[in-house]
Amino acid sequence: MTAYVSDFGLARFMCANSTAEPSNSTSLADLKGSIGYIAPEYGMGGQISTKGDVYSYGVLLLEILTGKRPTDEKFNDGLSLHDRVDAALPHRVTEVLDPNMLHNDLDGGNSELMQSCVLPLVKVALMCSIASPKDRLGMAQVSTEINSIKQAFVDLSSGGKMV
Repeated sequence: MTAYVSDFGLARFMCANSTAEPSNSTSLADLKGSIGYIAPEYGMGGQISTKGDVYSYGVLLLEILTGKRPTDEKFNDGLSLHDRVDAALPHRVTEVLDPNMLHNDLDGGNSELMQSCVLPLVKVALMCSIASPKDRLGMAQVSTEINSIKQAFVDLSSGGKMV
């Protein structure tokens, strides 16, 4: 899989180049994004905001966790990558995670690692990629959550000792 990272920082880029007040958003009229990564509100004439960047970040996290692109032919039935992962939570999450990620220690062998690290990361990805911008996390919250997950992983990896 070749990684393509785009669309992040559109809000900052567009607002910095606009004559609008810093607190106001700019329209996304002529800006195009990567299908599957660009926030749904942009396709409906919505305003550029950092919540659109959060959406793109959430979709990227889901792609990393599942090994599936949001444009994968599996999602032609009207359900999105977000919908599929959300429907699998919490009991069938291993069915949607990338099999390359699931080592014996994650796939039933180490439920503590699954509960403390993998499931919370999936939940962060889902909270970032919610269709409604007002329901999405802010990036400060995302950073706090991911740092907490990282600390849980470090603690589990070192047998509870700080590394």
